[in-house]
Amino acid sequence: MFVIIPKDPEQTLGNTILRKLVWNSYFLVMFYINMYVLIPVFLYKAKYAFYLFVMIFMVVGCYLAVAKITNSALDGYKFVEGMSFPFDNINELLLSVHKIFLMVFSSTSIKLFQRWAKDGNRINELEKSSLQSELRELKNQINPHFLFNMLNNVNVLVKKDPGKASQVILKLSDFLRHQLYGNNQQEVLLSAEIVFLGDFMALEKIRRDEFSFDIITNNKSGNPDRLATLKLPPNLFIPFVENAVKHSFDPDHASQANVVFTIYRDRLIFECRNTKAGQPIVYSGSGGLGLTNIKRRLELLYATVFVLDIKDTETTYSIILTLPL
Repeated sequence: MFVIIPKDPEQTLGNTILRKLVWNSYFLVMFYINMYVLIPVFLYKAKYAFYLFVMIFMVVGCYLAVAKITNSALDGYKFVEGMSFPFDNINELLLSVHKIFLMVFSSTSIKLFQRWAKDGNRINELEKSSLQSELRELKNQINPHFLFNMLNNVNVLVKKDPGKASQVILKLSDFLRHQLYGNNQQEVLLSAEIVFLGDFMALEKIRRDEFSFDIITNNKSGNPDRLATLKLPPNLFIPFVENAVKHSFDPDHASQANVVFTIYRDRLIFECRNTKAGQPIVYSGSGGLGLTNIKRRLELLYATVFVLDIKDTETTYSIILTLPL
């Protein structure tokens, strides 16, 4: 057994300062080696046994080397075989062990927290990218569906009324312009969407004389400019209006579709109601577009803070969509 006994009990101030610098340098070096070498090389790669072995070997080896330097060269102590440790040196050893533990724990905690934060940001970016891709896919499903129906209408009118077909084709160019420029934006003016919906139903009116529609806007937000400046993701309402127009068709009776936009405080309430010809309403379309897809897009955009109510009676079908602003 070895004991550290004083060789020269009177310590100079310079030796004391130098001793503190040596020990502080030791803890600082161990701190950064653990943070930037051992953790990335071993801990991040799940090599836990190697990490513990290298950490213990490095800490103990360097500690003994520094203790040898400070005790023998600086403090004036020498190692004598066969004697026990003095009590004060045991306290110093325990204090050093405590400091080493704090060094390892703090550096490991900091590095793991940095890794956790980085991984969290990366996961958020991946989720955001995935959601954006899904949103684009759902939105792009709407466009072919809408255009497919319009081309079918033109095909019918060409045979039935070429003059009206010409009007529809001219209107269709406006739709294509809206789809081309509006869909590439994350948000469009609500007023532009309302005009788009009105033009769409006006086209249906050209094809079906017995069809009537109206679009009503109510601004109860307290801000007179709110309706003109409000922006929303594009094509939120066209699937509902398109299905309302489609399922209101009744060759034997007059049909109608009504749309109401109401801004009330911090909410937008969209109502779409249509008469029925007796057949059940089914949301379907080219490319698999259906009510499930519509709800999914709303969930991606608004999480769980939107409300979609559907009412189906014998004579009318209506939906009420409430969105936060």
